[in-house]
Amino acid sequence: MPGQYDPLLVALSYVIAVFGGYVALDLANHARVSEGSLRGGGRGDVRRLAGAALALGAGIWSMHFIGMLAYRSDVPIGYDAGLTALSFLLAVAVSGAGLFAVARNRPHRFTLGVAGTLTGLGIVGMHYVGMAGMRMDMELSYDLLLVAVSVAVAIVASTAALWLAFRTRRPLQRAAGAVLLGLGVVTMHYTGMAAAGMEPVTELSAAGPALTPAHQAGHQPGMTATGQGIALSSTLLAIMTGLGTLLLLCLALLSSLLDRRQQADRSAEQEARYRAIVDTAVDPIILIDDRGTVQSFNHAAEKTFGYRADEVIGRNVNMLMPEPYRTAHDGYLDRYHRTGERRIVGIGREVEGLRKDGTTFPLDLSVGEWHVGKRRMYTGIMRDITARKAAEEAILRARDEAEAARIEALRARDDAQRADRAKTKFLAAASHDLRQPLQSLFFFAHALSDKLEDHPTAPLLASMTESLTGLRVMLDSLLDVSRLDAGVVKPGVTDFALGPLLDRLAEEYRIRAAESGLVLRHVPTSAWTSSDPALLERILRNLIENAIRYTERGHILLGCLHRGGGLRLAVLDQGIGIPADKTQDIFQEFTQLANPERDRRKGLGLGLAIVRRLAGLLEHGVTVRSTPERGSGFFLDLPTAVPRPIPKPVRLPVEPARAKGLIVVVDDDTIILLSMRAMLEEWGYDVVAAVSADEAIESLLNLGRQPAMIVADYRLREGRTGVEAIRDIYGVCGVRVPAVVLTGDTDPARIAEVQRSGHRLIHKPVSAPMLREILTSAA
Repeated sequence: MPGQYDPLLVALSYVIAVFGGYVALDLANHARVSEGSLRGGGRGDVRRLAGAALALGAGIWSMHFIGMLAYRSDVPIGYDAGLTALSFLLAVAVSGAGLFAVARNRPHRFTLGVAGTLTGLGIVGMHYVGMAGMRMDMELSYDLLLVAVSVAVAIVASTAALWLAFRTRRPLQRAAGAVLLGLGVVTMHYTGMAAAGMEPVTELSAAGPALTPAHQAGHQPGMTATGQGIALSSTLLAIMTGLGTLLLLCLALLSSLLDRRQQADRSAEQEARYRAIVDTAVDPIILIDDRGTVQSFNHAAEKTFGYRADEVIGRNVNMLMPEPYRTAHDGYLDRYHRTGERRIVGIGREVEGLRKDGTTFPLDLSVGEWHVGKRRMYTGIMRDITARKAAEEAILRARDEAEAARIEALRARDDAQRADRAKTKFLAAASHDLRQPLQSLFFFAHALSDKLEDHPTAPLLASMTESLTGLRVMLDSLLDVSRLDAGVVKPGVTDFALGPLLDRLAEEYRIRAAESGLVLRHVPTSAWTSSDPALLERILRNLIENAIRYTERGHILLGCLHRGGGLRLAVLDQGIGIPADKTQDIFQEFTQLANPERDRRKGLGLGLAIVRRLAGLLEHGVTVRSTPERGSGFFLDLPTAVPRPIPKPVRLPVEPARAKGLIVVVDDDTIILLSMRAMLEEWGYDVVAAVSADEAIESLLNLGRQPAMIVADYRLREGRTGVEAIRDIYGVCGVRVPAVVLTGDTDPARIAEVQRSGHRLIHKPVSAPMLREILTSAA
């Protein structure tokens, strides 16, 4: 285009282009929109990008307009307001479109080239639209080569501007980029101006309102009066446009700086808050990037691993791992980035850590993933579980020890049970084998006593009988303990009055106490209780006999007290007493505190053992209080029961039986068989004595008589039992008659078998009075 340019305005246009470029780069860099942020609606980044677009577009347009105003020609030039405004909007729009396109699609390979090309074409369009808005008496023509050069320069400058927008981090880099960008824009503008030529026209077209800076190119700056009004000179209009643009850009830059300062304050506050949380955390927290490089290392991590933070930050995190974790770590990160396969991230696991001193320790590790732009970051939170593992190992050891102790206890219990069963079996067998000769001795002694009533040897027979009685007492005690341990004694609990029981026992033992020089008194009672009368009587007998044995002089008191809604039976004596540390030992078998010479007249040491077993079976509490040399008191706690009327017994005169019946005796021990036959015949009974059921049946068939009673030993020859013998005899007789089974066996199974048969069970040795009472009651 023929003419000349105002150097001042050309320089101003370049300054405007450079400053606008710097502000645009600064705002774009401040926005730094990450992938997808615009899609998510990041309003702050969108505003900053819009400001960058306005700054870049305004700078380019202002440079363009000032550059056009810097042109001096002899032909008056005016500007169409509509096209000029359109060129401004076009500059801002294409700048914004390019920035937004690159910001949204930075990962795509061709985004920058396509956006730079479109933006450059848009700027070229802005330039030539602005030139088309010139109003003068000349017609413009263009040199196509120079136009092509201006287009190429515009595209290159636009691509460079978009590339620099998101890559200049420092102010100096932005300043250098702005200088180059301004140079490119100015070059594009003046190349486009040079491409235009002017040709005179005969008539000026009326094209609407126009901006008329001056009627003459050589007019001096200032206000000029025309026929259309007052117009500004080109220089003044350019300066005002430049100053306005500079003011706009300064305000945009100042707003960016203030916003950046606020953002820096917020970031500093967030960083301080993060540091306050992380550095005061009791667990180690380590931050690494996607290459495994440590970015943060808190105080807890320093204490746990023994490193200072500056020794770890910037190095690979695998320095904190022993093998094989160290070798596998980087491969795990690469595999996770390629495949997304998770082994720790978002899952957590137990690993091992490596301290600075080379020692290893167990860790609980949980890893969280987060993103900064395109970069992946990982936060690892760890906990030293050395103490927990030690506690777990201690618990496991304690559990194993407890299990071993339990197994040992079970083994000991089984051994004790086997020993107890063996003891019970031994007692059962021993008592059976001992009772057989003892039983025959009893029967022979009783038969002899009837024949030698006035004979000189009668005292010897009486002594022998007394010895036999002592032996029977011992066997009876052993039998009681054996039966209680075997669990075959089943209590028959009922409500009954205690008064008659205590009266009878007091009357019975008063004579024995008097023979020992003692006074036995008892307190009558009207109380009722719920218990087994026979077993309770056995308990009281043992307690009274124990009191008589160990009291040399004084009194024995038997009574009952009401206590706390229950009853308490008491047997009190003034005997030798029991030391406080021996009050529990006396309930053990064969324990006698004051009988070192084992005087059998003082018992065997089984009475209190039987008392405790019977009391436990009846669920009655037993306690003892004693003072050495002053006496003892044994107390039995019983429940109360509601009293009922007691019918008065009617005593019928007992007449001696004139007609005795036939008794069948079956026993494979011929000595017992002969002694029992002799005794029964002495009493006037007819006796069929047999060693087996077959022999008894044969005798009965020969006699042709029906027996009145059957007495059979449990164990017979050839594995037969007394129960089976009684059953066979019933089959011959055709009728059931009273039957008694004698046994010295305490085996629970044997006892239960006899009880199920319905026959009466008598344990050997059987005294003559007991046997006579049984026969009399059966008759």
